[in-house]
Amino acid sequence: MTLDIIVPHYREPWEVCSYLFDSIALQRGVSLNNIRVIVVNDGDCLIDEANFKKYPYRIEYLVKEHGGVSAARNYGLDHSDADYVMFCDIDDGFLSNYGLHLVFSAMQEGFDYCVSNFVEETYSADNEMTIVRHDKDLTFMHGKVYRRQFLVDKDLRFDPAMTLHEDGYFNMLVFVVTKHDGKQKWIDTPFYLWRWNDNSVVRSDKKDFVLKTYEHVMQTRIGICNQLRERGYEDEFRTAVCMTVLNSYYDFQKTSYHVAENAKYLRKAEKAFKRYTDLFGKVFNDCTNGEIAEIARAARETAYKNGFLFERETLKEFIKRIQETVK
Repeated sequence: MTLDIIVPHYREPWEVCSYLFDSIALQRGVSLNNIRVIVVNDGDCLIDEANFKKYPYRIEYLVKEHGGVSAARNYGLDHSDADYVMFCDIDDGFLSNYGLHLVFSAMQEGFDYCVSNFVEETYSADNEMTIVRHDKDLTFMHGKVYRRQFLVDKDLRFDPAMTLHEDGYFNMLVFVVTKHDGKQKWIDTPFYLWRWNDNSVVRSDKKDFVLKTYEHVMQTRIGICNQLRERGYEDEFRTAVCMTVLNSYYDFQKTSYHVAENAKYLRKAEKAFKRYTDLFGKVFNDCTNGEIAEIARAARETAYKNGFLFERETLKEFIKRIQETVK
């Protein structure tokens, strides 16, 4: 079994990137001959290829015009011929020296989509570095492995128009397709480390990142709904529409969204949500009370875990306000 690790690179300096390559070199319990790292230079790369020469595994360096992270991942996938692939961010790494041993063990058993728990470096409220474990996450690329031929056969690719929140679109689509037509596997032991990077677009303004990028959030949610409908997954399509409306409702109740400094972002976010309801509002209105109640419980749990379960207006009032006042 072979594994290609596809790594887009744009402007990160080598001192930020080296951890990933070092952590791969330290892997034990696997043959490094079965591992290749495909680095995709997305048009503005600061890496000197000479840095790759010391590593005891294959590194293929590809160069393309700048097109964003989704296009870079697709480009790497198109140049892969391995049995399995995973996508790593170049400023991350492997949590332990036996991380890839877990991956190869799972590959021997066979799967189309494998999801592992992963660990995130972050800062606590008192500005101390800490780690957070993410279990059974279906949003981030971290800790996900895919059978390459399955992605090819099912035409599962990143949408090149998506440059933020693109991983949630891709992973949800893969999850639904493998649920119906493939084999899924879960790994409990984390092997992927989402490292802290001060210059990361996600980390630079983490508090209200979702609000400030809500146009991209809605872009990915529209994309996944369209894909589910086009592929004939009607039940999942209805669930996705209902979940998007309810999750958005709780998003917009967050207190920090309604402070003066975020006013312009809130207006843009509401316009983005209005576009979504223009497309799928009828589908939501046709959902049964039982469907809405079940998904609402999950949405409330997520809001509670994220620390902003608050209802400044009812769901009915929220939808009416968006439809009548947002232009």
